[in-house]
This record gives sequence, structure tokens and C-alpha cells, in this order.
Amino acid sequence: MTRQLLRGLAVAALVLGLSANTHAGMIAHYNFTDGDLFDNEVGASYTLTEEQSGTGSVVLDPVGFAHFAGNDVGVGNQAFLKTTGPGGKPNFTVSFWFRTDSFDQGDYQGLFSNAESSTGTYSWQIDNHGADMRLVSIAASANPVLTYPESNLSTDTWYHAVLRKEDGAGLDYTQVYITAEGEATANKVMNQNANPGGLQFFRLGANRNGDNLFRMDMANVKIFDDSTVDLDALLAEGPSLVPEPSTFVLAALGLIGLLAVGRRRKRC
Repeated sequence: MTRQLLRGLAVAALVLGLSANTHAGMIAHYNFTDGDLFDNEVGASYTLTEEQSGTGSVVLDPVGFAHFAGNDVGVGNQAFLKTTGPGGKPNFTVSFWFRTDSFDQGDYQGLFSNAESSTGTYSWQIDNHGADMRLVSIAASANPVLTYPESNLSTDTWYHAVLRKEDGAGLDYTQVYITAEGEATANKVMNQNANPGGLQFFRLGANRNGDNLFRMDMANVKIFDDSTVDLDALLAEGPSLVPEPSTFVLAALGLIGLLAVGRRRKRC
């Protein structure tokens, strides 16, 4: 076995090891790169369905993302994706990538939410509201709202969004990260000592009431039932879109070259 091949196997083992650590506790992964808008890559549980109104629809782009038309197409023609989740969880991590052509879309425009009503016990939503990105949740004795100015964000740019609930020291910690593609470290933009809620539902592209939807592309959605996942490793994955054909060709040529070197050395 050649040194190059051994080195390649070592790198592959390292990548697989990092992947296993990153994916520990993952209960749902919506990839959108396999041509299926609804399936969960982890298993049969938590398969998505489409909630439609009028002629609205969520469109699967072959590059590997789902396009949500939001409210831009008019009231009565809306669509989002949803499924029933596992319920209350003391710890969880919700991770997804999004981009939009405009942050000026109005109020309560939901990106991701967990309940079918804003009055639901421990319901929460990540939304775009006026000039801010927000986390809105109903805690036991309060209605916490965390905000992050959308002036810090750019249109037509992929962002990694994370909501982490971390139960420790008798308190439920809420952490929200929003980080641009290409950055090396997850950027915490909101946090508080309050219980944001649970995982009663996974609702992609809608607020809790299902009547305000954010226009965006969404990719590489992952949901974990723990808070130990490496956020920088998730960030490094990027939206995980399907590579351009030229990328496949270059990778194939590189593999062919490596094998050819190995054969030549074996003959020597």
C-alpha cells in the first residue's frame, strides 16, 4: 500500500471521526440534495409534510436547497414544511442554513418554529420582524424576545442559524447563533437564562401561527436532542449544496491520478 493511499485513508478516517462527533444525538436531517423535499436522512421518524394554502408550494432546487416563497406571493398562496417532533427536551440544538434576497419583508416572518400557535406552552419561533432577526418564546412566567439587528446581515448570503437549549445549574440557557458562510467560529448573537420551549413540532419556513412566512432559501437542516454538538464543525459543513459538475470532474481526476501513482510505484 503506497504512502499516498495511507495518507488518504488517514485523512478519511479523521473526517469520519469529526463527522461522527458532529452528528451525535442527531434525530433529523433534511438534506434537500437527494431530490427529496420531505425525507429525514436519519430515519423514518419526523418525515416532513407540506402545509399549503391556495397555489402556494415549497420548491426543491436541484442544487440542494428548498425555496420558500414567503408572503410575497400574496395571502392565500403560502406554503411551509412541518412535522410532529419528539416533544419537550431539556437540551436540544436546531441548526439550519438560510439566505434571502430581502430582509425588509414585514413583521413576524417565520423562519423556523416549534408550535402550531403562539399561545402554545413553551412555544418559540425564529423570525424576521421589522429591522431585526428575533427569537420569540413563551416561558412559564414571561414572553422573552431576543433581537439581532438585520443591518448586520447581507442579502444573497448564506447564514448558519442555530438555536441551542442547554440545561445546566438548574437553569435553561437559550443561545442563538447567526454566522455567515466562510467564517470559522460560530457567532453567538443572543442569549438569556430562560426556557425557550421544546421540540413539539418542526416547522420550516413559518411562524408559530402559520400566517407569516419568510421568503428565503433553506438548506442542510439538522436537529439534535442534545446540546453538545460542535457548532464550529456544523458551520464548517456549509449549506452542503451539490457541487458543480466541474468539481466532480476535478475530484475524479485527482482520484485517478492517485491510483495511477500507486500502480506505478507497485510495479517498481
